[in-house]
Amino acid sequence: MSSLVSKKDVMQAIYNHFTADPNYVLLAGDMGFAVLDDYFNNHIERAFNTGINEQATISIAAGLAITGLKPIIYSQIPFITMRAFEQLRYDINEHKLNVKIIGVGADNYFSALGRSHCMDNDDIALISILKNIKIYSPTKSTLEKDLKEMLDLDGPAYMRTL
Repeated sequence: MSSLVSKKDVMQAIYNHFTADPNYVLLAGDMGFAVLDDYFNNHIERAFNTGINEQATISIAAGLAITGLKPIIYSQIPFITMRAFEQLRYDINEHKLNVKIIGVGADNYFSALGRSHCMDNDDIALISILKNIKIYSPTKSTLEKDLKEMLDLDGPAYMRTL
C-alpha cells in the first residue's frame, strides 16, 4: 500500500495558501469536484474547470504564470504528464515558470478505470527528464514541509498524490 497522501489532504493543505494569496489560480482537468468544492464555490473568479484538455491547460498555466499569477494545475497523472509532455517541456520547464502541478492517481489509484488511467511510477521517470521541474511525493509526515517548499519555490513543481 502506498504511503503517499491523498489528493484531498493535499488540496485541503493548499486551500489556506490559495485563499490568502489572490495570485493563485486553479486549473482543474474536469475532475476532483468533491475535493475542489471550496475552491469552486468560494473563488469562482480564479478556479476553472479546463476540461479534458491537458495540453491547453499547461499552455494556459504558462500564460498565467508569465503575467505573474501562480497557477496550480490539478489533473490525473497520465494525462497531465504523458499526454501534455511536450507542453510541459517547452511551455513550463524551458522557461522555469512558477506553475505547480498536482498529479492525481499515483500508484495506479485509478486502476478500475483501465490501464489508460495508470502509470505505475513512470510519471517520476518522465518528469525527471525535465531538469527544472521539482518532484514531490509527500507522505502524511512530509506533507507540510513538502507543500511549504513547493509553494515557496519560484519555479515549476510536480506533486504526486493518490
